[in-house]
Parts: sequence; C-alpha cells; structure tokens
Amino acid sequence: MSTNMRNLCIAACVALASPAHTQNEVPLSAIEWLSLPGLVPLTEELVRPSLKSSENTNITVTELALTETKSYGLIPAKISGIPMDFWTDLEPNMLGQLLGSLSTAGLPTTNELLLRALLAETDGNEAILTARVKALLERGAVHAAISLLEQSSIDTPATFSLYSQSALLLGNTKRMCQSLISKPYLSKDEALKIYCHAREGDWGLAVLTYFTLDALETFNPTISALLKVDLDPELIAELSLAQTVSMKLSALEFRLRESAGQRPQTQGLPLSFAYMDLSETTGWKQQLEAAEKLAIMSSLPANKLLEYFSKGSPSATGGIWERVRAVQSLDETFSDPILDPTQDLEKFWAATENTHLAPVFARAWSDKLSSYQVSQTGDNTLFKMQILSGGSQFSFLTAMERLHNQNPKVLSKTYTNLLTQFEDKNISPIPFRSSSVLRAVRLVEDAMEGNEPALYEAIMLIRCMGLTPMAEQLALDFMILANI
Repeated sequence: MSTNMRNLCIAACVALASPAHTQNEVPLSAIEWLSLPGLVPLTEELVRPSLKSSENTNITVTELALTETKSYGLIPAKISGIPMDFWTDLEPNMLGQLLGSLSTAGLPTTNELLLRALLAETDGNEAILTARVKALLERGAVHAAISLLEQSSIDTPATFSLYSQSALLLGNTKRMCQSLISKPYLSKDEALKIYCHAREGDWGLAVLTYFTLDALETFNPTISALLKVDLDPELIAELSLAQTVSMKLSALEFRLRESAGQRPQTQGLPLSFAYMDLSETTGWKQQLEAAEKLAIMSSLPANKLLEYFSKGSPSATGGIWERVRAVQSLDETFSDPILDPTQDLEKFWAATENTHLAPVFARAWSDKLSSYQVSQTGDNTLFKMQILSGGSQFSFLTAMERLHNQNPKVLSKTYTNLLTQFEDKNISPIPFRSSSVLRAVRLVEDAMEGNEPALYEAIMLIRCMGLTPMAEQLALDFMILANI
C-alpha cells in the first residue's frame, strides 16, 4: 500500500471524510418517437414523461391474473394504438425469454412496432415491466428504459439492478446513488455502494469499506484495482489492466475504467454501451458509429442521426466518411427545391448499401422526399426512398409491381408470393397481443436471414391482427432491403 493510500485509510477510520467527487446531473432529454402505418402518428408532445424524471415457436398463451397490476408507459394508450392488455397474455418469464431471443436483424416496420409496444402505456406487474426494460436496454434505448423504470417504485433488487445499470450507462448516477445509500438492501453489489458513497461525499466511508471488504477478497482483482485508483487517483500510474474486455463487462466497470483513463472500446459490447459513445467527450467517428447502430434499431430518432452526420466536415476518406459526404451532399441538395437530387441520391444509395441506413435517413427526409414527383419509368432511387419513408405516392399494388420491374429476375418469386398473401381474403382475426407480435418480429428476422417463407407467415399474422397497412409496408420494405 502506498504511503498516500495508507494515510487515506487512516483518515477514513477517524471519519475525516471530504467530498472527492462531484457530479452535475444532466437532465434526461425529451424522447422522440415513431409513426407507423396503420397506427395513430406520434409526436414528441404526446409522449408521457416519466413520473419522476425524465426460438420458441410453441408459445402457450394464457390470460394472466396479475397481482399488483398497474399501467406503465411513456406513450398514452389513446395515442399509441397498443391495447392496454397487450403484454398480459404471456407468463413474465416466457415474455422475458422471447424478448431476449430477438436479434438485431429485422426490418424498420417491425423494429418500430416492437419499440412502440415496449414504450406504450399498458397494464402489467413488476415482472412484466422488468422484461420490457431489459428489452429496451438490449436494443440500446437507454433513456427510454430508465424513464419507464422510474414510473415504478424501484424498491426491489430486480428493479434497482436495472435502474443502476441504466443510470451508469447514462452517466446520471446522483439519484441512483442517493437511493442506494438510503436503502442499501436494494443491491448486494458492494463495489457499487463504494462508488456511490464516494460520489455522494462520504468518501471516508467509501475508503474504509473498500479496505475492509478487499481484505476479505470480496472483489475480483480488476474491480479491486479500479476501486483503489478511483479512491486515490495518484495510483493511476500503477494501474495495469488487460486491454481486452469481456462481453459481460458491467456498466460500473466501464465507468471505473473510464475514470481511470482506460476507457474501453464499445465495439463488441452490448448495444446499450453504444449510448456512451454519443457523449461529447468521444470523437466524432465514435459518435457516428454509435448513432448508426442505435438508429438502425429505431432506438435513436432518424432526425438525431442526421444531426450527428451534420456536425462537421470529414477530413478522412473511405468507410463511414464516404457516407458522411454522401449524406451531407444530399441533405444540402434537399435544402434547395430547385436542385435535382438524382445524382446525389445515387451516391447516397451506393454509400449506404448493406448498412440498413437507407430507411433511417428516408424517415429523416420524409417531408423533403414527398415534395418530389416520381416519374412513371425513372427516378428509381427516389421511388425507393419515398417507400422507405412511408410516404410513397403510389398505391401498394403499383409500388409492388414497380419494384418487381426494377429487378424482375431476382424478385419475381418474392413478388408473386407476396401478392398471393395479400390476395387471400380468408383470414381469421386474432387479438393484437404480445405473443402474436413477438412471433411476427421473429419471423421477419428469420426472413432477413434467408428464410423467405417466414415473411409470408409474418405478413399473415400482422393482417390477422387488423394491421394490413403495416403488412403492406413490411412487404415493400422487404422487396427493397432484402436484396441490397
């Protein structure tokens, strides 16, 4: 132990604590949401704020008798189009498993439907709320997760674990730490308690607790070393950590490493860590890469992605910088209605090929795209962008035929099979509930991985739930995105 560290320990023992950490709480930003075909459009003003702040195909569906049922959600039921009983048809453990089994492959229409359902005001108990919050975190929607969670009392270890994780990911830990200090039974994570005591000014207790528990070998070597440096920054020079980190890296370890000047790369970590790269303390390239990942999952609004792409002028070439140039050039062209966007649209389409970013930017430019008239035989990229924006000037059948004509050899069978699905009028209505929606989302993911018949089943499911406009948009999305 260094002399300085020994003195610190002695000081702690005689309770001569002084605040070593201060933190300015950054208020959670307003959450901007979605507009889906067939559901009522949403606007930011209609989103309910937080009360305090900001492959299993054999699914058994039962109507649950929930204890302590309450409604939770950021989007009021009268706006969302999601039934209040949407999440109550599945047993909570099964619901959590199904949500956790979903991948990041899919199409914008089903990604946004799932996100809307996760955010909508619906009935459920704490177990259902926990499953929804976990799903939001897995999809990188950290702000939404903590805002939804704060509608509960957060008075159990299960809810507090998610709360602390979300707070650490956001970098807003003051309220979380105050809660843990006043109710230490909420967590068994002693490292987190030490972290919070230090940041809330009880630095002496933090040091004393650290040395007591470290002597009992409570912490693994990495956490022990990080806590020591966190309590005595003069020891940073002695800190030696492996550069590679586990996929199971906790948000607390990430923040401790960051505080010690050894911030891990977020590549390879769960999507929720991408949110950390949106910070102004990271480089523009990191911000862009993180924004792209989150926007593809609908966890970052399309207009926010456009803002990140407009923050500066790229000085490098290749990769993401070519996308930045293409996006900036097209955005500038759109700002002048006299200019013909055809050439810039082609460059943009080439730059975003195989990235799943075209539909995101199509939504960001929806109003501008709709102001252009598409010719009957040309303007193919403009035509596809209008479809992806949800603002096509053509009927569903006309749009399908035109997409087929653009690539008849590749899309012939898909086109015929999809039309057959919509020609079938013999459909039996089913409830618009979580079991059917999660099944449809999983089927779309399978379709994007090459199992095209899964798409037909997904479309039938969505139609049976009474969401034909959404099914049509899904078919159009697939015709465009599954082949680029």
